[in-house]
Amino acid sequence: MISDRVTHLGAIGCAVAVAVAPFIASAQDDPGQLPYARPRETMIPGRPGMAGGYHVMVNAYGHAQNLGLDGTPIANPDIRTYDGGSTYPFLSGDWIMGYAREARGWVEALLMVNLEPLTLGNSGIAELGQSGEGLVDVQHPHLLLHQAMVAFHPLSGTTLGAASMGHEGEIDLSIFAGQGSATIGPPIFMHRASSPGPTVPRKHHKGENPHETSPVLGASFRWRGTWLEASVFGARELRPADSRFYPHPSAPVSFAARARQDVAGILELQVSGERLRDQGGGEPDAWQASASAYATWRFRGWRFDALGDWAIDVPDGEDHAPMGALAELAARDPLRRDVLWARVELNQREENAAGAVPPLVEVSSPWWFATLGFERVVLASHAAGLQLGLFGEVTYVSIPSELELVYGHGHAVTVNVGLHLFGMWMLDSALGRMEH
Repeated sequence: MISDRVTHLGAIGCAVAVAVAPFIASAQDDPGQLPYARPRETMIPGRPGMAGGYHVMVNAYGHAQNLGLDGTPIANPDIRTYDGGSTYPFLSGDWIMGYAREARGWVEALLMVNLEPLTLGNSGIAELGQSGEGLVDVQHPHLLLHQAMVAFHPLSGTTLGAASMGHEGEIDLSIFAGQGSATIGPPIFMHRASSPGPTVPRKHHKGENPHETSPVLGASFRWRGTWLEASVFGARELRPADSRFYPHPSAPVSFAARARQDVAGILELQVSGERLRDQGGGEPDAWQASASAYATWRFRGWRFDALGDWAIDVPDGEDHAPMGALAELAARDPLRRDVLWARVELNQREENAAGAVPPLVEVSSPWWFATLGFERVVLASHAAGLQLGLFGEVTYVSIPSELELVYGHGHAVTVNVGLHLFGMWMLDSALGRMEH
């Protein structure tokens, strides 16, 4: 039986649809799923492609979720307890991003505001198998001031480094600072076109850009299709009681380095590593490493994006080194109205052994996840820069055998259905509209 919360979410979704409908046309020749540029690793060290202009994006998922874990509560100290068999409404992934770069490419800046502290609070979203920031089986909310970065490109005035509207030269040096992403791992899940759904990879705390590091200072050097990048940053992880309404900077005593190589314009290979120090919450210092391959290509008008990624976390003084890996694929039809996605993931998680006093940390055998999702844009306007999609996503979860007694199940099927609002507007330095 569907709970009253789902009915409430449906009312919210209908209200959103009615509110935006006057601004959104549904002509058949109007493309949906606004085209994605090849995603940037972090929005500031970045790749070529937008040297000049202003860029604004909005995004939000209003959805109903059921974990598929009847009779099992999902409880974390001092935050909300979820019933694993009930259906809950969520408004998540709701953010506004502004980006600017002056026409010659010398300076760029990024501001990304995440509204999850307002729409989710500190309780986050129940997500079986997830862990991080002191929460288990819950995806934490992001900071209100999610990213705030500025970068200087001192080679933009040289012959090889000359930048113009929508183009950069063969060489680039980016010196960046602010609150944002360290130089490790593949594109952050929220910035990659291979991961279009509302859920978060379970391994995103292993070797995948710490994307709310505060502060982060670094440099990225590119020669044609080769990038060498490094950064120092504060690696403190928030805890459930910490406010998400303001940044929590820490001493930049952690560091990371990454090498990336573009192959024929369709494949990017990366290897990276980082040293995490002073993570807070009693977490030990650790080493992390990541390796990935990201591909994007077109076939008969369809757009495909795929990522394969592996990472390992090696805590100091521990006899375990949990690993995680994923493979994900998204396909968009020629009109960009339909998008299908799939992800297969395994993740080893640190677990507290049941009944141990003091708690004994062990590493489970891998959790396995398999996700399938589909979204159809039902309202879209190229002129307005807005689109509204209906989506559904199903994830099969295989729970490690040693944890079956804890969860009362050996597997679960999580279901998400809802609305996805997305908007994009781009202007050049003269405030003229740019096509994307």
